[in-house]
Amino acid sequence: MELQLPTFLLSPFGRRVTSVMAVAILGITAYTFKKTYTPGPLSEAHPNNEPLCGYESHASFEDECLHCHAPVHCLSADRCQTCHIDVAQQRQESDGLHGLLPGTDKCQRCHNEHGGREAVLTEVAFINIDHTRLTGFALARHALDYDGAAMACENCHGPDEFAAATVDCVTCHTAADPLWMDEHLAEFGSACTPCHDGVDRMSDFEHDAAFPLADGHAGLECADCHAGYVFATPPRDCVACHVDPEVHLGQFGLDCSRCHTAVAWTPAELTRHVFRLDHGDEGEVPCETCHTGSYTFYTCDECHEPDQARIDHLGYSFASLDECARCHPTGAPGEGAVQAASEEVLE
Repeated sequence: MELQLPTFLLSPFGRRVTSVMAVAILGITAYTFKKTYTPGPLSEAHPNNEPLCGYESHASFEDECLHCHAPVHCLSADRCQTCHIDVAQQRQESDGLHGLLPGTDKCQRCHNEHGGREAVLTEVAFINIDHTRLTGFALARHALDYDGAAMACENCHGPDEFAAATVDCVTCHTAADPLWMDEHLAEFGSACTPCHDGVDRMSDFEHDAAFPLADGHAGLECADCHAGYVFATPPRDCVACHVDPEVHLGQFGLDCSRCHTAVAWTPAELTRHVFRLDHGDEGEVPCETCHTGSYTFYTCDECHEPDQARIDHLGYSFASLDECARCHPTGAPGEGAVQAASEEVLE
């Protein structure tokens, strides 16, 4: 059975009446929706007092909900960042405040709108910040001030300036204990965060895991190795702290452990010498026999004629006969043939 519309609705007058009723119904529905579901007026505040995308403030497009709200998904960070492109860039590059904070895909977590014309959205932007993750400094020991009062951001940061460079630790701690702070500043300087992370990094730091402070290093002060109290890992080579003494005259190289231990520089004794010191049939050979000029250089030519050495090595292809210890590391009889056969060709 076909549905028959009343003759009245099919007439020109009836169609006009129907259209007017439809518009009225839609208007009433929209008004009811806005009155029921709009939490409140949008903010007129604008931090820089400069138009953004042609708008003076959020209040300028209060009746155009789709600027911020997407159907079904409701609030959308992508729509906010169509105007706030600096935030979009920070998130894309994982840099800046919005690039380091978690959850910046949901702007409403920190910036709650519909709070009235006078609401300043940026004043409530630090409600859900994970300070430890963002800065590496925990607020576990800074929840309360010395007098027991709750601490606010401005206790450590300047007004509206939350960069690391604006942090002031000295004023508060000096007021609480001026004598201790004077001594602390004189010894360690005013850069607090290299040592303190709010938990406190230095309280459970095990120096031996990084560099054992034993034997001859046991009595060292921090500044002996960390010049200017810069606590980045310093070089661990002996020469970084111990200048090559005049007695060496540049003759012994920088492999200090051949003769020295961490217990003390003296007495020094040659403890590592792979090549046998009793090489040949005449007992222990004087150092200067092989080490001419300096102890970082050796030669075998003083005893082994170069021409005869070439004849003895016929059948082997060597790039050079100067590195004898490569095949004769200890100088033991028969050692060279085994070593040379394993290397075949030295290039």
